[in-house]
Amino acid sequence: MRSGMETPNATGPIGRVSNRVGRYVNHEDVLVRFVSLWVVVAGVFTAAWVLSYSLLPQGLLRGGNPVAAADYAGSVSREFLTLFGWNVAVSLIAVAANTFRSINTPLGYVILVVQAPRYGAVWGTGSLAIGTGERVAPSLAVLVERSGPMEITAFVAIVVATRSAMLWHQASGPRWREEFERVRSPTDWSLTRREWAFLIGGYLLLAIACHREAVAIARVAG
Repeated sequence: MRSGMETPNATGPIGRVSNRVGRYVNHEDVLVRFVSLWVVVAGVFTAAWVLSYSLLPQGLLRGGNPVAAADYAGSVSREFLTLFGWNVAVSLIAVAANTFRSINTPLGYVILVVQAPRYGAVWGTGSLAIGTGERVAPSLAVLVERSGPMEITAFVAIVVATRSAMLWHQASGPRWREEFERVRSPTDWSLTRREWAFLIGGYLLLAIACHREAVAIARVAG
């Protein structure tokens, strides 16, 4: 079965946009997939960040943010290992979700798109692990100063690199009613050289982001 199966035709402006986005995020070229999914994830993250900054109470999500609730590990190295281990575990959940594909969309993609607005709301409500609990005002400077955008980029690279890790497929809609059929075995999995590069690069970028965040936490906690 081809990894780039056709998406059913949809009518109307929304359907046409959805089909076009689907073609790019599921493109055979991993670079096209990466750029396309990154734009989608960054877009929903930014929208949630701006809206939550303007509309939601400060600190609303702090109790539901396990990283924010955790105590400082005591040193940069231990804090880094804690953060990196947590993020690797989350990434593996997203990779495992890619074993399910609904029509042409891996479930790992859906997880990223669903989690991105929550992360944006964490920024907008000041529910981050670092700092005084004040809201993070939307600005380009913040994107450079904080490790969050690097983490998002790393997750996107990891998920698009493992798009071919499909085992179960839902051939048609409606998605909430149709069953998944086992169509492949793990022995069928393979990554191209470029996909391996994106996968390894994603984890390296994730490590850099976690170390950067560990240093920032140590400065505040120490």
